[in-house]
Amino acid sequence: MTHAYQYHIGQTVVPYEITWCEGRETVGLRIDESMEMEVRAPMEATVSDVESVLDERKDWILEKLYGLGEQADTPRGKEFLSGEKLRYRGRQYRLRVVETGSQSPELSFDGDTFTLEVHRFDAPDDEVSVRRKREAVVDWYRGRSEEELPERAERFAPKLGAEGVSVGVGEPEGRWGEYKDGGVLLNWRLVLAPVRIQDYVAVHELAHASHDEHSASFWNAVGSLLPDYEDRREWLRINGNSLTV
Repeated sequence: MTHAYQYHIGQTVVPYEITWCEGRETVGLRIDESMEMEVRAPMEATVSDVESVLDERKDWILEKLYGLGEQADTPRGKEFLSGEKLRYRGRQYRLRVVETGSQSPELSFDGDTFTLEVHRFDAPDDEVSVRRKREAVVDWYRGRSEEELPERAERFAPKLGAEGVSVGVGEPEGRWGEYKDGGVLLNWRLVLAPVRIQDYVAVHELAHASHDEHSASFWNAVGSLLPDYEDRREWLRINGNSLTV
């Protein structure tokens, strides 16, 4: 029997599955090429027993799952002041902050520069002002992601036999995307990534419409559309931490 769980390492959420096996004496961990963790445990082991083993192997999990030694550092928290840069579709663009009569901060983009219109009370870098400005920036990204990500994904659906599969945008916990109940949900933060990475996640999830497991046939389906999918997957593994606001 198999059950799905989540293990937390700081703010990192690691989804995993436990399979209880007859005759097994120890807890074993495995992270396959899809970067998902599988746990095999003795029949008498409890979830608490398994998590104790995960605690002991925390460093190994991070190194295997996210390439901690290679992973790009998480960017320092932004204050959303003029001169900072915002990432969009794999490139970084300068941010310009201007004071207007706007009651709430509002972000716009002209293809070259981001402009954040703020009330004079939101111009400083105090905690409340930073929070309000960040909310405006996140709202803009979410709006763009809802326009762009499904459109990109839907181009691949017919080639994967996934016509009719709905594609939405949200924030699946600990994942860049997921296929569930006949639909694909893509993480809105992908709009910060290069479009080739957006396409990789979309194709990966759409392929699950025909393939439950990360089998050879699954990867053949992904590779038929994206022959360099391993490079794209590696980019995301190393640079995923940088896709944040």
